[in-house]
Amino acid sequence: MKLKNIILLTGVLLPAFSYAQYAEDALRFSNTEQGTTSRFKALGGAQTALGGDISSAASNPAGLGLFTKSELNLTTGFLNRTQESHYINTSTSLGTDKLDINELGAVFHIPSYKSKGSDLTKGWLGFNFGLSYNKTNNFNTTIDFTGANPKSSFADYIADLATSGYLANGNPATNSSALPTGSLEKMGYRNYLIEYNSSGYFATPALNNMQENNDFRTGSQSEFNIGGGANYGNSIYLGASVGIANIDYTSDREFSESGKIRSFPGQDANFTGSSYALSYRSTQNTTGAGLNLKFGAIARLDENVRVGLSFISPTWYSINDRFSETLDTRYTRANGTTIAPYTNDEEIYDSKYSLRTPYKVNGGIAFTFGGMGLISGDVEYVDYASMHFSSDSKSSTDNTNRNIRNNYKNAVNFKLGGEYKINNIAVRAGYNESGNPYQKQEYSSRVISGGIGYRKNVMYLDVTYANSQTNYSSAPYTISDTYPDYPTTGSGFAADIKDTRNNVFVTLGVRF
Repeated sequence: MKLKNIILLTGVLLPAFSYAQYAEDALRFSNTEQGTTSRFKALGGAQTALGGDISSAASNPAGLGLFTKSELNLTTGFLNRTQESHYINTSTSLGTDKLDINELGAVFHIPSYKSKGSDLTKGWLGFNFGLSYNKTNNFNTTIDFTGANPKSSFADYIADLATSGYLANGNPATNSSALPTGSLEKMGYRNYLIEYNSSGYFATPALNNMQENNDFRTGSQSEFNIGGGANYGNSIYLGASVGIANIDYTSDREFSESGKIRSFPGQDANFTGSSYALSYRSTQNTTGAGLNLKFGAIARLDENVRVGLSFISPTWYSINDRFSETLDTRYTRANGTTIAPYTNDEEIYDSKYSLRTPYKVNGGIAFTFGGMGLISGDVEYVDYASMHFSSDSKSSTDNTNRNIRNNYKNAVNFKLGGEYKINNIAVRAGYNESGNPYQKQEYSSRVISGGIGYRKNVMYLDVTYANSQTNYSSAPYTISDTYPDYPTTGSGFAADIKDTRNNVFVTLGVRF
């Protein structure tokens, strides 16, 4: 896939990989979890047909209709997260810890007025109003991998951007003046990492260079929901809610590479046989706010069986993005003497755009057994190919949406949970498996959970442990298949990442 060298968006120049970056961010901000209390986390998130939980406002608001009293609760979460990376026969592992508020909510029960002598089991029996705050994504992690690359250099990526960008525009790469000031390509040329000939730009480093990628990410996504649910004859429950979503994401990345400069015609004698060490640093700060709608229904088929259905609309986000990058290179001559470092000023690119995330459809069924136990299962459909990016630049909009359609697809997620009560104690277990959103990339994600709950009078306490494991790949850069440089072509290598999360959630609630 060829990438244009630069794009113009909201009056500023943006880096060459913007199309791919925006497509990746679209998935990052769309692949969210439904924030829940500890009880539903222990049940694997299988809640569509259950209801009766404050977090129903964030998933199936019909569940608010099952409340017969007002309720207030708070859920805190502790996260231990480990990223294991395998890159070119080298393994790396890093871990992070995080403690925060995962969910906070309240439901207010408003019983329907019934005249004296009326049947209290028929008609509209009550309406409940709910408020909930939920964490839907946790970005806090560090992705680190290292290895000796026998196939490509970061300089190949820079040369590919320069060559493909200008040849695609009908401009042959004949001199450095063709490179825009402040671009990564210009930085690479100034640092002698790329040169040019009649075929275009090419990389000066040899292969088998040592590479290290360190990406320190922080931030989260959250959602505040306002909803209501109604109870009709203790058999049909209907609900709707409005979600106000928030994004706060930061990525501080450094990619370093060291090795030898290869020989090529016209080479500056200063660099013959020399070694190099480059450092590419970038920072991305993304903030945004959005709005979505949720609708749902739960039907009690008999005393022991319920079915549920919910529709979660896309979230329409307005997003501000600031990206900065710089590139520095140091050289050591063959005789051991050093050359003054080549440095570049940091370039900053500000942009604004709109993002529409995919819609979600959830169907569920729940079986109860004599008031002592239950089994609940959900199926969720998400169409990631329906994500849509929009900006003031037509080329940016068209290319990003083309990347989305070419790289993502629909996915089906499965959730299953069970609960058994012994007096005031409830024991729970659950399993959650997410479908692959990628068309051509391997991806797997599953969560195994278990928990215990205690209810006494108007108070309750739930504790849940959840272990999640997600496997995916991450490439430090991508080179087009048509890149002509010696001796190999292609995108090089990607790191295999195993993301393991150990979570402990605690919910404390009171009914009133």
